[in-house]
Amino acid sequence: MKKNNIIFDDEFPSSFTDSPAVKKLPSSRLRKHSVTVRLNEVELGKVNESRGQLSKSCWLRSSALQQLPPSVPEINRDAWHKLTTSLQKLNDLTLFLNRRGSDAQPLSKEVDTLRMKLSHVRDALLSLDK
Repeated sequence: MKKNNIIFDDEFPSSFTDSPAVKKLPSSRLRKHSVTVRLNEVELGKVNESRGQLSKSCWLRSSALQQLPPSVPEINRDAWHKLTTSLQKLNDLTLFLNRRGSDAQPLSKEVDTLRMKLSHVRDALLSLDK
């Protein structure tokens, strides 16, 4: 059995091996600074409600850096997931058409237009909650 951790790609260090072949993160990507935040019960409740499955520190970091994933209202989740699947299939189709060459260019442009329109509909689901 291999000792190297195959779950992570080469950019991430593995704590499961002592092998020097495993790359270390560059110093610019290491998180070596700590920030302490004190919250009251109401604030902690709001953080816990908003963070979902993320750890508090991960959610607070993402929130501060404005990198939070979109929050889809419960009523729109099924449509959001279906549109995401459809958009992925359209991306795959676009890649296939691009490999076919110039003969597929007109169809490729139509697929791009459809993908853009579906993307706008999916983005609109973020704010529609009724």
